[in-house]
Amino acid sequence: MHSDLAGRLALVIGGTGDIGRAAAAQLAQRGARVVLTYANDEVAAKEAVAELAPHGQADLIRSDATDPAAVARLFEDVVTRHGRPSIVVHTPGQVRKKWLTRIDDADFDWLVAVNLRSVFLTLRAAAEHVLDGGRIIVVSTTLAAKMPGPFAVYAATKAAGDVLVKSLSQELGPRRITVNSVAPGPVDNDFFRGEETPESIVEAAGFSPQGRLGTAVDVAAVIGFLAGDTAQWVSGQIIRANGGMY
Repeated sequence: MHSDLAGRLALVIGGTGDIGRAAAAQLAQRGARVVLTYANDEVAAKEAVAELAPHGQADLIRSDATDPAAVARLFEDVVTRHGRPSIVVHTPGQVRKKWLTRIDDADFDWLVAVNLRSVFLTLRAAAEHVLDGGRIIVVSTTLAAKMPGPFAVYAATKAAGDVLVKSLSQELGPRRITVNSVAPGPVDNDFFRGEETPESIVEAAGFSPQGRLGTAVDVAAVIGFLAGDTAQWVSGQIIRANGGMY
């Protein structure tokens, strides 16, 4: 793989999850120094860093993406230890497959915290610390653009994040910083399968003309495109990486 990102620092929020790991690998293979964050699973975090070792320098920081103070400390720590990032990727997300009338207050607050507040906090901090000409990328969902059914609150929180992305792209445009969302369809991982049945998984795969679910690598490829120089004229966009599903 070419080394077009050599010398650049990439911060991947939630970089030890399925899509986060794939995105980190994509960036590291292209020469970027990568810092990954994780919330709780230290074993998975160390595995993710070990996977990146053959591609160069990687660091690991534990941080709660929903906590304002923790996010501020994270960026300050990264800048102190490594310098200002050129690329920030936000991947955290949580889902509840429940109809709107079945979502309780605790579920609602949790989905808002993980899917919206963490995006807001990351975007706000990234705007201060990312180098001019940098890239900010948020993982959203295709469900924000279609009838979401029993994913209404999940889709609503992700859609709100997309609005923040569009707004920040306008604010940071004068600094040549691009801000975009990548909105996957169903991805074959534990995040998706945890809310599904064998029957609904088969049905979801059938939504694609290609007859399959997406993969983390599929999504990471789009993140990688947005992180590179060839995407300098792409900003304020929601790119739906869903295999033509919707």
